[in-house]
Amino acid sequence: MSAAVMDLVEIFNGEGAFIFVDHLAGTAPIFYVQCSADLQAGSPQLAGCSGTGVMLATEELRKYPTQLIAMVYRLANDTTAMEVYADTIKMAEYLVAEARKVPYAPYISGAG
Repeated sequence: MSAAVMDLVEIFNGEGAFIFVDHLAGTAPIFYVQCSADLQAGSPQLAGCSGTGVMLATEELRKYPTQLIAMVYRLANDTTAMEVYADTIKMAEYLVAEARKVPYAPYISGAG
């Protein structure tokens, strides 16, 4: 697990969940949802991702539809988006379900 993921597990005391995104060349991403409590207990179901930053998605995001949609599209297609922390499992599952509906059009954020 990356240090950023483990820091968030500690900060939020094992609440919420992480979405790990596996971007394979030429195919739509694969999403894995991992409960923070499992990570805190030392029993991750997957190895985790590289040292990229972790995006934060809280239930508060639902109040801002434009930002919520942008998060879904970024999760689905930004090849640099590899780890997302959601403050609830429900939010993590929602983001993954919506990201799976998005047409596959990969990009690299920040690339000209």
